[in-house]
This record gives sequence, structure tokens and C-alpha cells, in this order.
Amino acid sequence: MPTTDSDPWGAHASVYDRLFAPLTGYIGRSMLAIAEARIPTDAHVLDVACGSGAFLIPVVERAQRRRHAGGRDMVTGCDYSPGMVELARRRLAGLSVEPDEFECQVQDGQALGYDDRSYDAVFSCFGIFLFEDRHAGWREAARVLRPGGVFATTSWSAPEQNEMFRAQFTPVMEALPARLTEGMTPPGWMVVAEPDALRSEVAATGFEDVDVRNFRTGFAIPDAETAWGAMVDNPAAGAVLRQCDERELETVKSRVIDSLQDRAGGPGRPIVLEASCNILVARRA
Repeated sequence: MPTTDSDPWGAHASVYDRLFAPLTGYIGRSMLAIAEARIPTDAHVLDVACGSGAFLIPVVERAQRRRHAGGRDMVTGCDYSPGMVELARRRLAGLSVEPDEFECQVQDGQALGYDDRSYDAVFSCFGIFLFEDRHAGWREAARVLRPGGVFATTSWSAPEQNEMFRAQFTPVMEALPARLTEGMTPPGWMVVAEPDALRSEVAATGFEDVDVRNFRTGFAIPDAETAWGAMVDNPAAGAVLRQCDERELETVKSRVIDSLQDRAGGPGRPIVLEASCNILVARRA
């Protein structure tokens, strides 16, 4: 298994796959439904930052249906985390894919090792918007797409419009020590949390006919303790928590669990939250 130091997202892969992949997978299926009419026949499809494979599953299932009808669709997944790629391969093995139907590789989405104009469709379900260099991610997606090819991606809405984030992180911010919150800046992805900002940024990197739609759905967490454990385990969300000393962390934990249990109606009860995101579909110029 990967270590936290060498592959933090790979170390988080099993927790992510169990708790959050059902949510991102459902949203990914909706993204595919919105974009599907634009995907040509016999398409070579790329999923950038594929994670544990939540979006790859419906894409591969689609390719298999098309193959049964005589098509020759091919799906490639990639992620910079070896642990995520390993888990995605294991998940897709259950679909009995043929070697010429699917492959999954370790690739940096900011500098893909694929040829120019080599894909008919590129997707990224909650991937590129989190990159350290988002602009490089958008440009690489455009570079590997054939002219006229479809690009689709998802990004989270800001906490003000996103109950899932507010419920988890408002109590964190309230309880963190001042030494950690003073001078804290919003995460980079917040720049494209609004539809207009996402549309403009993507349109500036080689895409046209850019359409952004807000999408909302429900999300369930088994209980407050599980939610807290996932927050600490997450490489991004848990980074600030890991800067707390033992006493500070216990204070934050108590605040988060109390807040989530209030929402749930008591200890050990499931928490149901609304998750809000943006789904973007565009065409390579």
C-alpha cells in the first residue's frame, strides 16, 4: 500500500472510495448524460484525474454497450496517484474489460504524456479544478483533444451555496486556533467556484461553446465520527488539521462532531446534506 508521504491520495483512496465515490460517481454519470450526445462513434475517451474509478465505470460500461453494437470505443483513465490508479484498475477488473477496451495509467494531468489531438473526448470529474496549476490542466485537456472534441468537467460550488462544505468546515474554522486562521487564504479552487468564473477560465484555454450548469444532489454520511475521520484522513482538507497539537485537535473534533450530530438528530445517526457543483461541457476549438 502507498504511504502518506509518497502518495497521500493513494493512502486516502480506500476511504475516498467508500464514502465519496458514490457521490462523485453519481454526479459523473449525470455529466456523461449531459455530454454524451457530443461524443462521436468509435471514440477514444480520456478521464483525467480518474481517482478510484467512479467516473470510469459508467464510461467503460457505455463503451461496452457500443462494442456490442459493433463500435470500437476505447477508454483511458489516468491519475498522478499510483494508489488511486491501482484501485481504479481493480474496480474496473470487475467489468471484464478487454485489453483494447480500457487502460489506466499514472500521469500528471498538468503535463500529460499523450500526443496532440489523440482523443475524441476528455473528462475530469472533480479533478482539474483542484490542480496546483489549473490553467496547465485545462490547456493539456485541450491539447490532447481533436478539434471539435468534447470536454466536460465538474467543480464544487462555494461553501455559501454548498451545504456539504458548510456543514463540515464551518465548525472547523470556528474551533481552529487563531495561529492557524490568521492570514489564511481561500483554497485555489474557490476562484472557479462560480459558474461565470469557471466558464471564462476554461474558454481562455482553447475551448468554445462552453456551457456551465449548476447541479445539486443529496449526500449521506453514516455518522459524525465517520465524517470526522474522513476529514482528518483527506490530504487536502486534513492538511490544516494536522497542524494542530493534540489539545487543539481535540477541541476541533468536539466542535465538528457536536455540530454534525445536531444536524443528524443525535449520535450515531446518518447525516444527509445537499451537495452543489457546476458541470461544464465545451468543444475544442
